[in-house]
Amino acid sequence: MAQKKNNSQQQSAQKQSARERVRQQQQEAVAKEKRMKVVFRSLIGVAVLAVVAVVAAIALNQGGTSSATPTTVTDDGGIVLDPGAGAAGDEAGGDGASATADDANASAGGVPQVSVYLDYQCPHCLAFEQANLPMLSDELAAGNVSLAVHPVALMDNASQGTDFSSNAANAAVCVAENQPDAFLDVNQALFDLQGSASQGSVTVEALSDAVADAGADSSDVRSCILDQEFDGWVRDSTDAALSDPSLAGASGRFGTPTVLVDGQRFEGNPEDPEALTAFIEQQG
Repeated sequence: MAQKKNNSQQQSAQKQSARERVRQQQQEAVAKEKRMKVVFRSLIGVAVLAVVAVVAAIALNQGGTSSATPTTVTDDGGIVLDPGAGAAGDEAGGDGASATADDANASAGGVPQVSVYLDYQCPHCLAFEQANLPMLSDELAAGNVSLAVHPVALMDNASQGTDFSSNAANAAVCVAENQPDAFLDVNQALFDLQGSASQGSVTVEALSDAVADAGADSSDVRSCILDQEFDGWVRDSTDAALSDPSLAGASGRFGTPTVLVDGQRFEGNPEDPEALTAFIEQQG
């Protein structure tokens, strides 16, 4: 009798233990399901954040490419200095770096138009400017040529992450828009920064200060430079030059400096002002 009672108690304990195991397994299953839901929701949250980040990046990029469009450049991206503009913009009675889209591919006043595609970080462009700017300034002041400066940005990777090529090109357009009479002096000042820029020491603020020291010291110019108002336009203009087969050199690619006189490419020594003068006279 006692044996049966013990057996019954053992069976009851076993059943209770089995029920406990089942209940524990059910609780573990519920806990696991809750953990999976948390993980799933977390993954959804991360995915949503990633999508938001991508959309924001796209919007930011689109915002840059759709930045302000300058009103004083030609359709092909040139800042035109009319005949009679001297080295300080209008000291010879000209209008400085004034231009409209109607000036594109045209010779102002019936004189040859010299178009120079340049990058302010480009050493060859600096050499060209040092050799030819005095001659071009004299010819411009005398009314013998018009000058179209096309700032592009090919060498941002040469300024230690400061994007000097783009920032300097933007600054040049800012001056053309707001203080065109100071353009030639600022153009020279931007080239003078090239050595410091290659060391990564020319911030946008330092660039703005240098432009002001060169004579373009208005608040409009400064805010335009600091806000990088024409940064998107600079990128678009650079892309247009790179994709224009008429600007490609002997290598089949566009590079700087590229010099045209009334649309004809100058293939001579870019550091020989006499050769450039002769070429201008041939086209005239």
